[in-house]
This record gives sequence, structure tokens and C-alpha cells, in this order.
Amino acid sequence: MVFRNASLFPLALILFAVSASPAHAALSPLGLSIVPPAQLPPETFTITGARVSALWGEHRQVYGFDLGVIGNKTQTSFGGLAVAGGFNWNQGSAVILGLQAAGVGNINVNKARIVGLQAAAFFNSNQAESTLVGLQVSLGNFSPYTNIYGLQVGVYNRAQHVYGFQLGLINVAQSLHGIQIGLLNFNQTGLFSVSPFINIGF
Repeated sequence: MVFRNASLFPLALILFAVSASPAHAALSPLGLSIVPPAQLPPETFTITGARVSALWGEHRQVYGFDLGVIGNKTQTSFGGLAVAGGFNWNQGSAVILGLQAAGVGNINVNKARIVGLQAAAFFNSNQAESTLVGLQVSLGNFSPYTNIYGLQVGVYNRAQHVYGFQLGLINVAQSLHGIQIGLLNFNQTGLFSVSPFINIGF
């Protein structure tokens, strides 16, 4: 029931965000960018469909598909699926449905709701209170305020509450309801706050 409710919540957030946009807001179903300001429409627009960037693009809001050779940047809110060769950078709230993938890193500055896969070659950074249902994988997963429902895989993993598994060299959780496997495992509220190789929390 927890997973079912969590998977429906991000979709509801996207629908609410789009419906709550001011009537006078500048909308476009398609965004094309080389590098700002060489992009159509300009960054003050909200994209409700797809944004494709030859290098990287920046807009106020994006809802739908976000594809960038180097990167994608959104100022106030994002909802959908994002793939970039370099970075995905959301300065506002983010709702990820299915996939957020980057060749270097994913950066969510504000609250994020992620259902599916968050993957990056070097780092995932969720800097505010967030929820991930699925899999987070990178060399470094820096999610100190994120609740993980599923699996976190990396050399360094950090999360707030883990309901599932952490697999890495160093695993850190404020509370663990599952299993950590790594060289050093930290469960700040567990019976063993530090444990080598394996740690189990209930």
C-alpha cells in the first residue's frame, strides 16, 4: 500500500502544478535550445510537452520530456522524464516519473518526488526533503533528507530513512528498515550505529 500510494502521488503533483499555472502564463508544447539565450521559446516560458537541447536549455517550468546533450535546467518546477549527457538541474520542485539520468550528475535543489530510476555516472544530489520509490544509482548518492523505498547503489550512499537496501562502500542512513551491505554501514537510530560489512534494521 505504501508503494502504491507513493507511485500515484507524483502524477497528482504534476496535474496539480499544470492546472494551478496562472491563466496568463506563457506556455509552449515544445522547447528547442542550442544554449540560452539561443532558444525558442525564451526562458520565461513553461514547456508542456518536450524540450530538446543541442547543448543545454533553461526554462521557467517543464512538464513532459526533457532531453539535453549537455544539460537541462529548470527554474521553478519540473515534472516528467529527463535525460542529459551532462546534468539535470532543477532549482525548484521536481516530480520524476520513470527516469532522471545524467552523464555527470542530477541536482534537485528543492523537494523531489522520484518514481523509477535516478541514475548518474558521478553523483545524485537531492538537497531537500524528498522521496524516491525505485532505484538510485551513482558513484555518490547524496540524499540526506530523502526517504528511499527500494534500492540505493553507489560507492557512497546517504539517505534519511531507508525502506529496502543500501549497497556500497559506505552506507549512511538516519534510520534503516532493511539491509545495508558495504565496508562501513551507519544506521544512526539502530541497535548498532556502525557495522562493518552488513547491517540490518527493522
